[in-house]
Amino acid sequence: MSNTQKKSDALLAALEQAEQKIQSATVEKLKIANQLAAVAPTLAAKERYQVLEKMASLLSADEMTEKFTRLLSQNKVPLTNVASFQQLLVQATRRRQLFDFQPEWKLNNKRNAYKFIDSLGVKRPEIYAFNQPLAKIEPRKGTVLKPENGSSSHGVFIFDEQGGAFEVRSGETLPTVDEALAKATKMVESGTIKKDSWLLEEFIGDFDQGRPLPPVDLKFYCFYGEVGFVLKVKRADQTRYCEWLPDGRLAETGRYPGKTFVGNGFTSQQLETAKRISKAITTPFMRIDFIKSKNAFSFGEFTPRPGQFSSFNKEFDRYLGECYLSAEGRLLKELI
Repeated sequence: MSNTQKKSDALLAALEQAEQKIQSATVEKLKIANQLAAVAPTLAAKERYQVLEKMASLLSADEMTEKFTRLLSQNKVPLTNVASFQQLLVQATRRRQLFDFQPEWKLNNKRNAYKFIDSLGVKRPEIYAFNQPLAKIEPRKGTVLKPENGSSSHGVFIFDEQGGAFEVRSGETLPTVDEALAKATKMVESGTIKKDSWLLEEFIGDFDQGRPLPPVDLKFYCFYGEVGFVLKVKRADQTRYCEWLPDGRLAETGRYPGKTFVGNGFTSQQLETAKRISKAITTPFMRIDFIKSKNAFSFGEFTPRPGQFSSFNKEFDRYLGECYLSAEGRLLKELI
């Protein structure tokens, strides 16, 4: 047995032990909760509501038995602690495994995404090459190279007006186009980019003395016609982030400590554009990403399962979970 195999076996054993401890603690927790549920009905109405409200805040969705759910529902106590954006996205992944159809994932393909966006009359970059291997890509100045089915900005290069390139994910400036293509090739060979299929499109952005200014992304977390929050990503020497609620207030998500900045927000027109696109997609959630420059606001891509979706703090994860469930309810109501 190899050392790597021994290490993985040991880690699996430790993981099983940790799970057993959690299960043991959960059994004890539910015993106490059952005792509390038996006492609560004997309290006066005001005190009973307060006790049950606190109880609901301490029970997770998988601890909410039929008995607890019925008791809280009968006393009109909101189940504010059970919605979880993280869990809902994981469940959506399992749903897709069981039944291989989710319309949001059809739009993860950039070709399908652009066709859909064109049908809505929303501005998007002009395409110069689609579904081509790197060997057949002919870079031109003021364009962007992207893998057709990439994620998290892996393999995205901006070709400047002076024969060089800017790698979006790392923020690195490459002196020649050939170096950018060589780096993209290594990503395919290493498996970072899964398929040698690329597109070359118009660069929506600004240049300073022939060099591209770091792009700015506005990412709208959308829930079937409504926006939960907006993330702005500013890439320069160091990537910075700013997050807002749809009413323009700064959002406290618990993400990106020490990497935030105070941006200038978004316009009501940009917000309405994101809502309009979202309402046309028959799914509870889709992140809709836009590219913003001094003089342009253009569609970028769809992201059905955002990176770091598990990194929100508990309160914001619950808030987004309720956005998801509300959207799911609206969608089902319209379909029925």
